[in-house]
Amino acid sequence: MISKDTLLSNDLFGDLNPKDWPISISDLPPGTALVGGSVRDGLLNRLSQKPDLDFVIPINSIEFSKNLSKKIGATFVKLDEKRDIARLIINGWTVDFARQVGRNLKEDLLRRDFRINAIALRLKEKPEIFDPTGGMEDLKNKKIVAISEKNLLDDPLRIVRGFRLMCELDFELDEQTKSFLKNNVDKLSNVAPERIKMEILKILYSKWDFSIWQTYLELKLFNKWNDGNLPFIELQRKDIYSKQPMIGSFLAKLVFLLSDEGLSKLTFSKNEIKRCKNIRFWVHKINHLGLDNLSEDDRFQLHMDLEEDLPSLILFLKDEYTGVWLKRWKDPSDPLFHPSSPLNGNLLQKVFRIPPGPFLGELIRHLSKEKAYGRIFTDNDALEVARKWKLENSPFL
Repeated sequence: MISKDTLLSNDLFGDLNPKDWPISISDLPPGTALVGGSVRDGLLNRLSQKPDLDFVIPINSIEFSKNLSKKIGATFVKLDEKRDIARLIINGWTVDFARQVGRNLKEDLLRRDFRINAIALRLKEKPEIFDPTGGMEDLKNKKIVAISEKNLLDDPLRIVRGFRLMCELDFELDEQTKSFLKNNVDKLSNVAPERIKMEILKILYSKWDFSIWQTYLELKLFNKWNDGNLPFIELQRKDIYSKQPMIGSFLAKLVFLLSDEGLSKLTFSKNEIKRCKNIRFWVHKINHLGLDNLSEDDRFQLHMDLEEDLPSLILFLKDEYTGVWLKRWKDPSDPLFHPSSPLNGNLLQKVFRIPPGPFLGELIRHLSKEKAYGRIFTDNDALEVARKWKLENSPFL
């Protein structure tokens, strides 16, 4: 009679679909095991079409990977010479090889971060699941349990990864693990900013329920990179009660998690920093003045600054504005929510003999604003408005 464990191992092996892998199992050295996210996700029935494959092998992995890359035509990347970790990239697949740490696979797995990530599939003649820490039980109970505090401190990025896994998998952190994370947040200072950024990007794409918001506020993971100076009640409430990730939530959460200075320190791009700064500026201004008290010029500038990212700002607004604003933003012909000049710059230069420069830019802005508020209907209207504005504002008068 076939045991339950054997059936589960066979099912996992089948779900992983090795015949589609860019490498052949026959190319792998004896004693190889598949570990990490692909095993975990396979057991959770959430495998992607081309899952990242992480192998532990009992021999020198960098040398092995380099030779295998030549054989299969893959790109070879040396990830960590000290820890003997290498990567192959081929046809959209990412395949990592790491030399086994310790005398056997059990010792290797016991050095990992969380029990759900310490499950291996031994690639023997008959595939076999190997779970020395109890990760399978954690998957069943939807729990994230650290193997040890020491393991987390061996690579403090694991502190962020625990929260990221909670977000991605909709699992809970067990209380002791939560304490490990909370008590060691300061150790994130020792992690390369680029690595923290990659974890944050994954966190931003996930849906946050009530427990995730509460856990984040309890852990204060990114306080070092956040001045805590942004109201977020509306964002929090809307995210909790939304059935799926909301439009604009990625950037809204980034604004919430990191200050402008924090974004810079964690190597976000100048464009990302600028977009977040704009949202932050308008959230503060609206909270200070009240949305209905913005001047006509301010309201127009808001839509000029945030045309692309308005859904992110909307998440910080009260419910009474949300539906109407989102509906108007989705209408590309709305002249206020998608400001545009009724006359292009080339025509204005030709008709009014205006050279390129700030003066022309101000005229285009004025025409866009007049159109946004329904004071221009035809090209003739626009030409007459432009003529009057030029007479009133020309530096040559």
